[in-house]
Amino acid sequence: MELSRNERTATKRNRSTPMSEQLKRDYEIGEEIGRGRFGVVHRCASRATGEPFAVKSVDRSALADDLDRALAELEPKLARLAGAGGANPGVVQVRAVYEDEAWTHTVMDLCTGPDLLDWLRLRRGAPVPEPDAARVVAQLAEALAGCHRAGVVHRDVKPDNVLLDLDPAGEAPPRVRLADFGSAAWLGGEGARGCAEGLVGTPHYVAPEVVAGGEYGEKVDVWGAGVVAYALLSGGALPFGGETPAEVFAAVLRGGLRFPPALFAGVSPAAKDLMRRMMCRDASRRLSAEQVLRHPWIQSGGGAREVVRPT
Repeated sequence: MELSRNERTATKRNRSTPMSEQLKRDYEIGEEIGRGRFGVVHRCASRATGEPFAVKSVDRSALADDLDRALAELEPKLARLAGAGGANPGVVQVRAVYEDEAWTHTVMDLCTGPDLLDWLRLRRGAPVPEPDAARVVAQLAEALAGCHRAGVVHRDVKPDNVLLDLDPAGEAPPRVRLADFGSAAWLGGEGARGCAEGLVGTPHYVAPEVVAGGEYGEKVDVWGAGVVAYALLSGGALPFGGETPAEVFAAVLRGGLRFPPALFAGVSPAAKDLMRRMMCRDASRRLSAEQVLRHPWIQSGGGAREVVRPT
């Protein structure tokens, strides 16, 4: 389910959301499962097949800011590009988009599990074992690599936007799904890649080049994924803190990534090496999503298996 944290956790209100007639002909609209500043999410089911989905409805008339309007217009388009018609299964797939005079309704996959932030909270400060953390980071990097090949930069990679899709039979491990392309940008097609700009994202996860202003590329997503890895392995701690967004931004710009022994004494050097490379302040030296997948810690499954190097 492609859904920001505010939309998933806000108190439900007894207000109905106008739905387009074509949407109601194609899908049976169910209960409200989340609401945010401009969007509301309902369960829905295909009238043709009975398959369950989620529909995210955004009230465009409530968007007074030009940037918010532009992002809301782009979100379903970029989410579809990132999903690559199902070829990028690590992204919540958009199934249909309906628009009327004021609302945009996006039908998407309904994920069955919590997001990573809720999952971390349920662990009550216990760090995620390295093999499990490596599986999450690998799936997230794979999803991001697919986005970047399609020319899409997510710009808000954080645990709130990483959903877990649970196996109903409980036989397979959860599948990571990247959600919420409400802050995404289009960098252009192959051979004509451009840059994004603007201070977009969540303070604790935003890359230094975003804070500094000017143009930046898809590696801002790798920085955010590096912060996610840090949170997983530390039991929820974040590498750059502050009481206000301005203080957090200042900490991000200063850099100085540290691994306090109280939190990271049991974390392997390989895991720390990957995080350093994912959160390198110099974007030109930072790993790409594809390079993250080739890192020894990922290749070894977080130390769960031996890496066989070519001879």
